[in-house]
Amino acid sequence: MTEKVIALDIGNVCIGIHPERCFGALGFRSLADIPREVLFLAGERFERGEISEAEFLDGFRRLTGSALSDAELRRAFCAIIGEPVSGMAELVSGLAGRGYRPVFFSDTSVTHMEELRRKFPAASAVPDGIYSYRVHAKKPELPMFEAFEARFGVPAFYFDDRAELIEGARKHGWNAHRFVSAEEVDKILG
Repeated sequence: MTEKVIALDIGNVCIGIHPERCFGALGFRSLADIPREVLFLAGERFERGEISEAEFLDGFRRLTGSALSDAELRRAFCAIIGEPVSGMAELVSGLAGRGYRPVFFSDTSVTHMEELRRKFPAASAVPDGIYSYRVHAKKPELPMFEAFEARFGVPAFYFDDRAELIEGARKHGWNAHRFVSAEEVDKILG
């Protein structure tokens, strides 16, 4: 039986994302309180792999005046990564037995990937992925799709929680579905 590849976003598909936990751990009341430069550093430069974790942590301290240690900053940054989305660990764990090969397809940092691998019980069932920090691009930019297709071909299915990314994937010719729940994914897969 030939495996069909499934491209899986990570945040709010496989595992919950809670930015407010990070803000609070860093002493900010809300997203609005965080300097734009810090958001750019984390969400663009670090997630695109343009800077290392050490450079990100040093930049954060420089931009905010924080006296937190590397370990404290890393712990706060990883507080974003929550618990597995209901039913997804079980679904992902069973995909190989159904003839599917799950592959992560995500905008993320190396630090958050390490935390995901620690917290998502089915992470070992998804050993491969295309990540923004390795491609130096973010979805729905063409290099992300090209990197995925070069390694895995066009996926049979792609699941993401963000409508604009589903639209971008569909424009690229992918069979993309907006993630609602593990139960809905199970129905789509048949």
